[in-house]
Amino acid sequence: MITVLTCVLAVCPGRDDEASTAPAAAASARPVAAGPPGASAAHYLDGAADSARIDGADYHRLRPLRSAACAAEQRRPDPHDLSSACSYPAVGVFLRAGGKQSCTAAVVDSRHGDLLVTAAHCLPLDGATFAPGYHDGLTPRGEWPVLAALPDPRFAEARRGAEHWPYDWAFVRVARVGGRSVQEAVGSALRVPAHPELLSPQLAGVTLVGYPHDRPGQHTCTVDAQPAYSDFRQARCAGFSTGVSGSPWMISGPDGEATVVGVLGGAEHGGGFMDDVSYTARFDAGLGSLFATAQGSGSRDTPLFP
Repeated sequence: MITVLTCVLAVCPGRDDEASTAPAAAASARPVAAGPPGASAAHYLDGAADSARIDGADYHRLRPLRSAACAAEQRRPDPHDLSSACSYPAVGVFLRAGGKQSCTAAVVDSRHGDLLVTAAHCLPLDGATFAPGYHDGLTPRGEWPVLAALPDPRFAEARRGAEHWPYDWAFVRVARVGGRSVQEAVGSALRVPAHPELLSPQLAGVTLVGYPHDRPGQHTCTVDAQPAYSDFRQARCAGFSTGVSGSPWMISGPDGEATVVGVLGGAEHGGGFMDDVSYTARFDAGLGSLFATAQGSGSRDTPLFP
């Protein structure tokens, strides 16, 4: 049994196969957070102080997501499919009963190496597994059973209308397989920002990676993300169709490591009405609190969140 806070989760929409009953998100009452003093429209990862602001705790030694051989393929800014060999190792897809492909998620750097980040509207995930590096129906890095899920409590509390979409994120815990955590197995993870509320509304050079159901594997692009409504960011990137809910939005810090700054979801029924325009809810300080709760929920051998 998977522990999960429930709300509108059984009918939460998005760019996956679940049905929708909620109206589109419009401007909300949450104030727009400003960037740090002196921040430009681009993201502010350009100095030691800013790096310290955004970086989460380093519980494990991380390997860069871009190998030398795949750098050119991954760095192309235009929308394109990645080969299996050059797929981002920390990004994968949820597989439901019978191997049915569902949402996208990514491994995040955590104390026990067992946490993923995805969109809250992708829940529940009863009986699902996480397959990092999934490609052409194959699971080269194995499958990791989902044990528990923890959406932002504000998503659970806002039961109707558009009020829950500004908090469309969740952490998911997966089981250890063969005595190893998923982070150990894939050798890579995304950092969770320590203070996401300090990020500028507009971010330069954001990489989206997702699993559209009509593609053989990962689909990616790198674009500038623009503020949308009052609680979201928008990215124009073609080919992000059904299946990409929960896709990580990433930026690289001064050390070359990737930090997650959003997950595809939120505005316009969980991520956007059109395949070439996607949204993410803008992370706020609540993300850090949720991450702390996720990490503090028992030892690595404790399968369930409280």
